[in-house]
Amino acid sequence: MVYVGFWKRFLASFVDGIILMIPNLAFNYAVPYAGAFLFGFLYYPLFNSSPLQAMPGKAIMGIAVIDEAGNTLTLKAAIIRHACTFLSAVFLCAGYLMSLFTAKRQTFHDMVAQSVVIFKQHPDVNYFHVWMNEIKRLGGDATVGNDFQKTTHEVDAAKAIEELHKLLQSGAITSEEYDLKKAELLKKI
Repeated sequence: MVYVGFWKRFLASFVDGIILMIPNLAFNYAVPYAGAFLFGFLYYPLFNSSPLQAMPGKAIMGIAVIDEAGNTLTLKAAIIRHACTFLSAVFLCAGYLMSLFTAKRQTFHDMVAQSVVIFKQHPDVNYFHVWMNEIKRLGGDATVGNDFQKTTHEVDAAKAIEELHKLLQSGAITSEEYDLKKAELLKKI
């Protein structure tokens, strides 16, 4: 895993801030004083615990938030992480600045939630669609598909088949080996 440093994370948060500007204003208008706070608890944890593993700002920057074992955060861990961001901001943002001095580039809220922020390429997806699917899933809608995960597996399999074909052309593998491995990859889609 390649951990993301302070400035890339800062830039990703800035992008998310721009994305959130209008929805936050709308929520704050609908529910004065608490609207933006409530919207944040719908936005950050849901995206971080989704198959996307990141908010749109982070995804655009090629960043993902995962647990220390490399798995997608649970909703509970994502909520704890988001709640602790407020503690990270206390005392002149010392909790955020901790990432400059830790081996895994973890902030205070990362350490509490046992999460890390890594570089990860994301396929092109509709972020609003991912967010709405997570809300539906939390509401108990069993019909919500895993379109994002299917897309990810298709992209991964296509890349693997492309690499496999290059090996075949270079003579590194036989056509029988190519056909066997290609069939395995196609079954994963």
